[in-house]
Amino acid sequence: MNITLLTNQDYQTSEWSGGSTTQLYISPANASYADRNFDFRISSAKVEAPESTFTALPGVNRKLMVLEGELTVNHKDKYSKTLKPFEIDTFNGDWNTSAKGICTDFNLMTTDNLTSELSHMSLLANHYKTLIINENFHTVCLYLHSGSIYAEINNKLYNLKKESLLVLSNINIFSFHLHAHKRSELIVSKIGYKV
Repeated sequence: MNITLLTNQDYQTSEWSGGSTTQLYISPANASYADRNFDFRISSAKVEAPESTFTALPGVNRKLMVLEGELTVNHKDKYSKTLKPFEIDTFNGDWNTSAKGICTDFNLMTTDNLTSELSHMSLLANHYKTLIINENFHTVCLYLHSGSIYAEINNKLYNLKKESLLVLSNINIFSFHLHAHKRSELIVSKIGYKV
């Protein structure tokens, strides 16, 4: 298993028509979002325009979670959905998608050969939580939106601070412990191969 702890200094931020996007992680490491040659990509965007249009991404599956604010996502000829903090919309990247609202969001993009899960976890101060990872996933990414958490993995402690990303790759079935110093909001991304 490979373990990588990333912070703000490791991320790349770029501007787009509706605000700015910070790339938190891309796989493989030499992939480029611009070239669309990634297996999966994790990012967080600040949507600052009242109305925005999503970039078309054929062959990419998207999971979008609002972290702060509120966003109404409209998929033309399909459905509209209003997302409040920590609510998720799952959709295809080639859909004609627009949005209304100002927010900070979290994006998980995967290509067609991968499957993924995206979830949110709240931990109260001084509380512990055990995460169990099953055989369906080869990579797990923990993004700390707020708070402070220690992750204990294989008897080693990793200190996650606000906006840290802990990436666990090449994993098998295992479990590890989380300990929150103060109330914390954690975003969990799990990525695996389709069976």
